[in-house]
This record gives sequence, C-alpha cells and structure tokens, in this order.
Amino acid sequence: MHLNGHRVSDEYFTPGWTDYNKRVYYRAWDVTKLVHDGGNALGAVLADGWFSGYVGYRGNRDLYGKLPRVRAQLHLEYADGSTADVPPAPSWKACTGPVLEADFLKGETYDARLESSAWDQPGFDDIHWQPVNLGSDEVHPLVQAHPGPPVRAIQEFTARKITEPKPGVFVLDLGQNFAGVPRLKVSGKPGQKITLRFAERLNPDGTIYTINLRSARATDTYICKGKGTETGSRASRSTASNTSKSLA
Repeated sequence: MHLNGHRVSDEYFTPGWTDYNKRVYYRAWDVTKLVHDGGNALGAVLADGWFSGYVGYRGNRDLYGKLPRVRAQLHLEYADGSTADVPPAPSWKACTGPVLEADFLKGETYDARLESSAWDQPGFDDIHWQPVNLGSDEVHPLVQAHPGPPVRAIQEFTARKITEPKPGVFVLDLGQNFAGVPRLKVSGKPGQKITLRFAERLNPDGTIYTINLRSARATDTYICKGKGTETGSRASRSTASNTSKSLA
C-alpha cells in the first residue's frame, strides 16, 4: 500500500498465504504522519502472489482464481472526535506498472522504463489508466486480522566472493542460504536486460546448481531505463547486485 508518495510500511508479501477458499488476512497500519490537508492519494501495487501465481510444483497457476483483488480502507479520526472511513470507490483506476511478472517460484520481471514516480501522489494524471475491475465472485472467504508477525528485512549481506565461471556470467557468493531481496545498482542502455538467477549451492565448475529447484525458475529480469545510474531496491524480489537483504 502507498499513501501520498510513500509506502505505508516496510513489510513484505502482505498479507500472507492462506487458503483463500476459507479465509484471507488483512493488516492495518498507522498512517497519521502520511495524511495531510487537501488532496490525498491512496494506491496499491498488486501482484499474483499466492492467489493466482504458481503455487506448488505442479506447474499450474490460478489455483484460487485468475483475478487478484485488493480491499483497502482509510480510517480517519478528526480532532473533534468524529470519524470517517474512506473505502476504494468504483472511480478507482488501474494500470500495469513496471512489475510485469512477480511470482514466488518463477521470479520477477521489472521494466524500469515503465516507472511513474508520481503515480501514488495527489494530482497524478491518470487519463491513460483504466477503470478497476470490481467484484470477487471466485472466492468468498472470511476476512480476519493477520495473527502473526510481519516479514521484514533484518540484515544486509555483501558478496564475499564474485567469480566469472563463464564469459559474461558472474556468480555472487553471499556466504550462506537465506530468504532475501537482492538489490542492483547499474548503468545500462535503454531496454538492456539483466538476468539474475538464484541458487543454494555451486557446481564443481563454479556455476550455480539449480537441479534441486525443480520447476522453480527462480529468475529475475531487470530491464534498464537507460538514464544514468539505476538502483533497484523494491518491496519484491526484483533486482540484485553484491548486496542483499535478509528477511524474517
């Protein structure tokens, strides 16, 4: 979730995986410091995630449904003690952003050329956006508060060793296995693609060992904007270099 140009939290993968035929969790955040007088802009980045992504190793997607949904509400408490709830309205609009693929097993494709720095700020020109698709006919779960702690970055790792087992192929050894978010800092040409693969161990020749990943592609693709130095540090696993954040 975003409000007035800022993410409302530092959490990852919210709200967590459930059997969506039975229940779906929600999370709530205090956004008092992000709300201001005048116009406010509330938005969300929505991905396939566990709902319609490739969950499990059968090679199939859309286990629960084909249309990811988001439900949001901004609860306001005024100085005079009165309150108001601001729900998403049918007038909301949607657009495909720079994240073209986001899947826990397959990986992520991020096209930096499609970035819009002001999409979550008041006054943004959404003339080319489309009306949102409303409804949730596929599942009718209970809506419950998330019962556990969130996933957050707890540590940052730097590559202990960088090798080049094949021309143009670089392997970054971070020293241990962990679940994390890689980060990339690069200067490339417009449209240049950088492919990032992830593995838990190496082959004897120094290349990455991926047999144990089975059908999980575990591959990210970053497409350069081509305007100077670009730094990818997103809330989803999009980019990588010689640093990486550990999640817990």
